[in-house]
Amino acid sequence: MEQAMTASDHIKRYLIIPSGGSGVRMGADLPKQYIKLGDKTILQHTIEALAKHVDYIVLGISYDYRIIVEDMIQTMGLADRVYLTVAGKRRFDTVQRALRVVPDGALVGIHDAVRPFVSSKVVDKCYEEAQRVGAAVPVLELTESLRYLPNEGKQPSQAVDRSIYRLVRTPQVFWSERIKEAYQQPFQESFTDDCSVYDQLYSDLALVPDTTENIKITTPDQLYWGEHILTTSHQERLRLTGRLLSNR
Repeated sequence: MEQAMTASDHIKRYLIIPSGGSGVRMGADLPKQYIKLGDKTILQHTIEALAKHVDYIVLGISYDYRIIVEDMIQTMGLADRVYLTVAGKRRFDTVQRALRVVPDGALVGIHDAVRPFVSSKVVDKCYEEAQRVGAAVPVLELTESLRYLPNEGKQPSQAVDRSIYRLVRTPQVFWSERIKEAYQQPFQESFTDDCSVYDQLYSDLALVPDTTENIKITTPDQLYWGEHILTTSHQERLRLTGRLLSNR
């Protein structure tokens, strides 16, 4: 399934979407990325949201779902821009395999298959900042309190200053040769996302403010919220919020 690509003279934008997850937390028969949101799968919504911002997409998929994905890509008219690789046992392995078909000298984003509502402005800003700095990620300020559990919770918890922390989202964008080098490391349990892999070798990372709509749909509650976002425009949500506030 893997195919080699060649780099062109100008900087190309690649996007890896690891899509081998099982969706255990969703409690569905299908992996969460293949669940319908409206009349399309979550994965299709995600691809549509990002395809216009990149030159090529690499999907790391379970071999069992290759026919479904190939048909979807044909229907979307993206067969000449989407490449398929076989997902590994872990997300780390899936990304590592997908990076093999991305050339050096390119920008490569890595995005969760179940984040279909990422903002166009955020996507472009991440690629622009990664080109300038070396890597970029969307982040969101925390609005709730945090507590630290020392010694794996065996000691009393402690309040921490939430203003010095950020929630990290995707797409996480890098110069391809750097993230490829980082993914040559052996897997560690601390590798919870691509930035945590990158951090082992490099420190130049731009933080791009994200929107609240860029949710990761992994539970039934988030699926319900996703349906609301899909069926209600941003302007309509602002209007409804304004009406609620005016009635207080």
